[in-house]
Amino acid sequence: MYNFIINFLMLNIVEVIGTILVALVGLILYKRGNKQLVNRIVLALVTEAEKKYGSGTGELKYNAVVERLYEVLPWILKLLYTKKQMDEMIEGAVEYLKRYLSDGKNLYGYEHHYQNN
Repeated sequence: MYNFIINFLMLNIVEVIGTILVALVGLILYKRGNKQLVNRIVLALVTEAEKKYGSGTGELKYNAVVERLYEVLPWILKLLYTKKQMDEMIEGAVEYLKRYLSDGKNLYGYEHHYQNN
């Protein structure tokens, strides 16, 4: 059986390599095409965690986002993104949310105007 597989691969090496390359290019294009979707999901999960846990709970929020992210992402995207890439997306979403909130807005989309009575 082993010899059969080796012989098959040797006789069809160009087709095997071509098929592998096409599959890899397809996966890369799929990943790139879905990056914006994944970033939106990450931002929604970071916002959800901020609403639920509030400030001062960074590690708890991070763990909640990672756990939820692996629940909602399609399996193929889980395979295509490394943990480091996921961490970078989460950090980017956190920074975006901080900038958003520093402009006087709250998590519900309404501007917050502080009045000292």
